[in-house]
Amino acid sequence: MRDMGEMVTQGQTDAQYMFLRQRLQALDTGWNELHKMWENRQNLLSQSHAYQQFLRDTKQAEAFLNNQEYVLAHTEMPTTLEGAEAAIKKQEDFMTTMDANEEKINAVVETGRRLVSDGNINSDRIQEKVDSIDDRHRKNREAASELLMRLKDNRDLQKFLQDCQELSLWINEKMLTAQDMSYDEARNLHSKWLKHQAFMAELASNKEWLDKIEKEGMQLISEKPETEAVVKEKLTGLHKMWEVLESTTQTKAQRLFDANKAELFTQSCADLDKWLHGLESQIQSDDYGKDLTSVNILLKKQQMLENQMEVRKKEIEELQSQAQALSQEGESPDEVDSKRLTVQTKFMELLEPLSERKHNLLASKEIHQFNRDVEDEILWVGERMPLATSTDHGHNLQTVQLLIKKNQTLQKEIQGHQPRIDDIFERSQNIVSDSSSPSAETIRQRLADLKQLWGLLIEETEKRHRRLEEAHRAQQYYFDAAEAEAWMSEQELYMMSEEKAKDEQSAVSMLKKHQILEQAVEDYAETVHQLSKTSRALVADSHPESERISMRQSKVDKLYAGLKDLAEERRGKLDERHRLFQLNREVDDLEQWIAEREVVAGSHELGQDYEHVTMLQERFREFARDTGNIGQERVDTVNHMADELINSGHSDAATIAEWKDGLNEAWADLLELIDTRTQILAASYELHKFYHDAKEIFGRIQDKHKKLPEELGRDQNTVETLQRMHTTFEHDIQALGTQVRQLQEDAARLQAAYAGDKADDIQKRENEVLEAWKALLDACEGRRVRLVDTGDKFRFFSMVRDLMLWMEDVIRQIEAQEKPRDVSSVELLMNNHQGIKAEIDARNDSFTTCIELGKSLLARKHYASEEIKEKLLQLTEKRKEMIDKWEDRWEWLRLILEVHQFSRDASVAEAWLLGQEPYLSSREIGQSVDEVEKLIKRHEAFEKSAATWDERFSALERLTTLELLEVRRQQEEEERKRRPPSPEPSTKVSEETESQQQWDTSKGEQVSQNGLPAEQGSPRVSYRSQTYQNYKNFNSRRTASDQPWSGL
Repeated sequence: MRDMGEMVTQGQTDAQYMFLRQRLQALDTGWNELHKMWENRQNLLSQSHAYQQFLRDTKQAEAFLNNQEYVLAHTEMPTTLEGAEAAIKKQEDFMTTMDANEEKINAVVETGRRLVSDGNINSDRIQEKVDSIDDRHRKNREAASELLMRLKDNRDLQKFLQDCQELSLWINEKMLTAQDMSYDEARNLHSKWLKHQAFMAELASNKEWLDKIEKEGMQLISEKPETEAVVKEKLTGLHKMWEVLESTTQTKAQRLFDANKAELFTQSCADLDKWLHGLESQIQSDDYGKDLTSVNILLKKQQMLENQMEVRKKEIEELQSQAQALSQEGESPDEVDSKRLTVQTKFMELLEPLSERKHNLLASKEIHQFNRDVEDEILWVGERMPLATSTDHGHNLQTVQLLIKKNQTLQKEIQGHQPRIDDIFERSQNIVSDSSSPSAETIRQRLADLKQLWGLLIEETEKRHRRLEEAHRAQQYYFDAAEAEAWMSEQELYMMSEEKAKDEQSAVSMLKKHQILEQAVEDYAETVHQLSKTSRALVADSHPESERISMRQSKVDKLYAGLKDLAEERRGKLDERHRLFQLNREVDDLEQWIAEREVVAGSHELGQDYEHVTMLQERFREFARDTGNIGQERVDTVNHMADELINSGHSDAATIAEWKDGLNEAWADLLELIDTRTQILAASYELHKFYHDAKEIFGRIQDKHKKLPEELGRDQNTVETLQRMHTTFEHDIQALGTQVRQLQEDAARLQAAYAGDKADDIQKRENEVLEAWKALLDACEGRRVRLVDTGDKFRFFSMVRDLMLWMEDVIRQIEAQEKPRDVSSVELLMNNHQGIKAEIDARNDSFTTCIELGKSLLARKHYASEEIKEKLLQLTEKRKEMIDKWEDRWEWLRLILEVHQFSRDASVAEAWLLGQEPYLSSREIGQSVDEVEKLIKRHEAFEKSAATWDERFSALERLTTLELLEVRRQQEEEERKRRPPSPEPSTKVSEETESQQQWDTSKGEQVSQNGLPAEQGSPRVSYRSQTYQNYKNFNSRRTASDQPWSGL
């Protein structure tokens, strides 16, 4: 109706036709509004329908969740192991059901979220439901997992409790046996004893049961600490019951033995002898089994015998203790030992035959087992031989592939079975090598049969694999060739279409479709080439179907060649049509693009500042570059397209030439505009760049000036660090100097290009920068000088500190010397003191250097002159103090040396006097002339010896320096006491007197420190007086002793 109305009213100006046109427009508007209303209603109904479906699914999901919550809330912990196992199984089934329902619940959640994301009208309710279901589902999953873990923990606990219950019942049952005391009758005493021995052995073997339960209990406590109380209670009870059982068993054993020891010993020996006799007959049997089953039965019997031997061995050991007990009670020891040794000897003799029989049985088992394995392998090979020799090779690709998979499975099965075959042949080496074996020849024959069958199976499998591969290659080729023929036939139908394009869009669409088809055809060449290669390979390999394959390949090649010719012909037609439409579009687009570029190139904006003009220049430079590159390329492309179409004799060649000329003229005008705009922006850029550089350099100079620190350092290290930092700072500002010089060059060039206010402004900016630069350089130089002065100051302080510390150490060494006890220790101290003097002399250069440095700093008026002067004074005073202390100590050591030397000489003299005392005290004058003459000669010799000691005693009479000082001090003291009181002395005299007293006091203290106290007077004077008195007594006695001889 709309098309008919447009056709009727087209070009009509009559009022009725105009009214009809309006009615048609109103009809079209109403139709559109009705369609919109229908769409709105459809959308609303769709959302409501989706919401109702969501509610339906939600109810089902909530029913699942309600059921899950009920089950989880009403599950209780079982109190038995069976109940715990059943509960775990039930919970696992429940969780499996949860997993099955989880997909439905997740689908409901995903559906709700999709409805919310699509903007459903009930989004809030849907979101609320989704959150509720998702949260409940997550909580149910967590609760189910937690419940399963608690059920497993409960199962472990119940298993432990059940094991404890079983062991407790067993202990109670054995306790009844152990408490049975009915052993008074001698006739069954030995059987009871044997039973009790077996009972004790059973008890010992079941001790592992208790250990196992205890280990499980400890593991349960470590994994589940909440079960510690229950587990420990059970374990404690079991241990107590076990201890009671063991004590009861031991008591019963002792009582059984004590009841009738002799009878019990005799019966035990008789029973053991009887048992050993029966065992001997069994060991001597030549029956080693006829087959594998009988050998295994005999081995089980052999194991039982060995177990019995272990039990009997314990009984024999028990016989020894019984024999000892019987001997102690008065039984005949020889008879008892004879019985015991007989049984023991027979028992030991049977050990080796028993072991030999076990070895023979194992050898027999090995042979029978080997025969069984060989027969099994021959049977296995026989079962798989028909599959390997089958001639069924399939009739199509699918059946061939199935047969190949079956054959591969057979090959893998054979490869997996190869180790078993190798093991059989390896085992056969030991068996066949034993030529004494009667079955060796039979084994060799069966091994040869197995080896032949195994090789044949592998060979047939390989042959079948090759046959199946040939069949697969042929069927694969037929399958691929059929697919290629079908595809090429389908493409020929598309190539024969005669449809033509009406505009560029349709031409492009058709050309793209054709290109896709043509590319598909080109790509299919590889498939055709592969088919050809496959066919040639099959023919070259003399495949049974070579002739059929060659004919099929020829057909495929012809189809592909015809398809390519059709594709090329259709592409030529479509390409020519498309190029015409493409040229028209390119010309229109390029003219529009040139017009847009002319608007930008004709702009008169020069920029407000450096950033602005830089942005404008960068943008315009980019604009010019893009315009030149892109535009020229596009113009050349359009010209080339136009030339190609004109040269190819296109029917619209004149129109194409007109398009080309108009386009080239517009392009030349655009390039001229771009060049003019570039020159204007370059001049504006240079001026604004100068202003910007001046401002930036000025700011950087100011920033560097502010960053110049005032700190001079706290010590030498910090000063050196600051000097390095200042050197780095000066190196950094060198780059600023280069920029300042460049700024001067730019200012000179711009002043030559501009005049008036702009030239004055340029000069002003230049002067500001130069003044700031000069101020920065002056500040750097001043700081460098101050840092040098500070470094010298700290270097001087460091030298002073080192020297002061050294002098303190020297003073401590002087004051801390040990007390001398004799002449050698005094001489050692004097040598050490001279070493200190040498060290002090060696430091003179350091003192000179330090003092000279301080004086030089004072001479150049250093800013810390007061501190330097104070340090120099401290150093000088400390040095004087050190030297004074050394000299005082040296003088003191000399005095002490003289005192100790006197003490040594006096001691020697006193010893000599004491040595001569007995001679002088002797009253012997001789009884004859000869004796008197001998005594006279002896006395003369004594007088000569005494004469030599006179000089030594005279030397001892001289006063030492210390005694002289002491005498002088006493005299001065007495003189001060005799003086009348005098007026207050002057300050100077007082100071001198005080210093003298201090020196005397220090001398006395030094003497006191070395064991010679001054307040006791002069011990050397008293000692000297005593020694001299002894000498006078000696002389008087010597004179008296001369009188008898003079009379004679």
